Amino acid sequence: MLRFRGLHIVAGIAAMSVAAVLGMIVELNNTAIFTSSCVAYVAVSMWAESRISRRRGQLQGLLPQIPDATALEHPPEQLVKEHFPGEQPGGEQRPVEQRPLLDGNAA
Repeated sequence: MLRFRGLHIVAGIAAMSVAAVLGMIVELNNTAIFTSSCVAYVAVSMWAESRISRRRGQLQGLLPQIPDATALEHPPEQLVKEHFPGEQPGGEQRPVEQRPLLDGNAA
């Protein structure tokens, strides 16, 4: 049996319908009804997709484990070092080529 993967879309359409009915009850104009329905669709479908994927990840045991920062062998300052254009990774410096400045217009 195939798994149905569009449940978040169905939830969004249901929210859109409810928002449209509520908009008609409170006598909004058509533009306001459409806009509120679209906002409800996007919000509910994104929320439902997030919850479904989180639930599937927990069931399959696929949630990523975040490593503890204290478990690192080296402190973060040693992991990332900045290198500037004239600087070699070993600490040696080499001369940086300088381009001549062009004055005036080329035309």
